[in-house]
Order: sequence, then C-alpha cells, then structure tokens
Amino acid sequence: MSLTDEAYKLDPVLWANAVLDYHPDPWAQSVMMSPARYVIENVSRQAGKSTCSAAMAVHQAVFFPGSLILVVSPTLRQSGELQRKSLKFYDAVDPQHKGLVEDAKLSIQLSNGSRIIALPGQEDNLRGYSAPALIIEDEASRVSDDLHVSLRPMLATNSGRLILLSTPNGKLGHFHKIWTEGGPEWLKIKVNANEIPRISKEFLDNERLNMTESQYLQEYFNEFMEAEGAVFSSDLFRSLANPAISALNI
Repeated sequence: MSLTDEAYKLDPVLWANAVLDYHPDPWAQSVMMSPARYVIENVSRQAGKSTCSAAMAVHQAVFFPGSLILVVSPTLRQSGELQRKSLKFYDAVDPQHKGLVEDAKLSIQLSNGSRIIALPGQEDNLRGYSAPALIIEDEASRVSDDLHVSLRPMLATNSGRLILLSTPNGKLGHFHKIWTEGGPEWLKIKVNANEIPRISKEFLDNERLNMTESQYLQEYFNEFMEAEGAVFSSDLFRSLANPAISALNI
C-alpha cells in the first residue's frame, strides 16, 4: 500500500474529497472521522445522510479487506437506493470494475473479499450474517424494533460499527429511545435543515405553508412529535407500562 493509500485509509474525508469528488458537510466529516462504535444521526431530510453512509461503506470495503457491510432499510427499494449510491462511489475508485467479483442489484463483492449487501427490513433475511464490520440502518425510525434487535447480536464477537440514520417518526421505537436515553457509547449527531447550505430559507418557508407544524418540525428540524390527532401522548402510554414513571410528571 502506497503512502497515499495509507493516508486515505486513516482519513476517509481526505479520500472522499480527492477520490470520490464528494465534499462532506462538517457534520458528515465528524461522523466519518469518529472512532465511535455506535452512531445515531438525527438529521434533516435531504441533508446527505445516505450519501455520507455510502461513502463510509465503500471506504470500509476498499481499505479493510474481508469486511462485511450490511445496509438495512425498511423496504427493498430504500436499501437498493443506498446500494446504488455505494456503487456510484465505487465507480470513482475503480472505473473499470477490475476489483469487483460480483455486481448484483443488492450485493457488491470486491476481489479483496469485502462485501456490501443491501437488505430489506425483514428479520428473516438477516439472521444468516455474522460479525459485520459495519451495519448501516437507514431510515432507522421506520425500521421495526424486532429487526433492530436482531441486528445487534451480530456485533457480539467483533468491533463492528452500528450507524442509525433517520428523521424522527414520533416518540416510540428504538430510534427515539436511543436518541433520548442512549448512553455515552453513542455519538449523537443532530442537524437541522437550516444548517444545510443547499436548503434555502425560501424552500423551508414554502414547506412550512404546505405542512402541519408537527410535520414540518419533524421532517426538517428533527423534533420527535406526537402523532397527528393523538388523544393520549406516547409518554403517558410509557408511564402506564412502566410503574417507575409517574404519569403526574408528564
């Protein structure tokens, strides 16, 4: 490995800028450079969450031979979209695809033994995999809790990373629980739409006119909102399920 490749292995942001022509925002740079094993990204729509994750997936596959990278989304279409972004980045690394053993719709296998596999949000599709180097859970607030639970034991015997990325989807589920209750092992990243230079104030003003306030705050400002028209709050339901929580404090 050349000195340049060694530098790129240690600095994925440098590599992304020089090789992929991808220039990550400061928040994405902090994710790419962080050693944190567990990352949760509560980030606005159209901020580049999936693009950042695709770059990380390709970096892992190229510079760490034999890596298994799993991309999990609620639907096959969503998983396939992130996989297409990964392949587009790989095109910049290897335009002739000489380093590819397999290039299927939902699976990329490199000659160094690394694989990037996109999977839909069905628990039965996941249990055959073990010791992934990286798990990317896209649209995590809409991935079922059972599926998330089935992912975690895969990391029991290695130092693989787990990255959750999403906008909120109410105050229930593992994405909300980890964001509000996750401990110091989690790197928590929050980025609102007005912090993204590509999203104009004019666009956001127009969106606000065409959404309910709850929808607007959830989609663009990452607030965990109650479901529209809910009679009882999710906090009240949690207090009833857990006697340690007093409903009087809600």
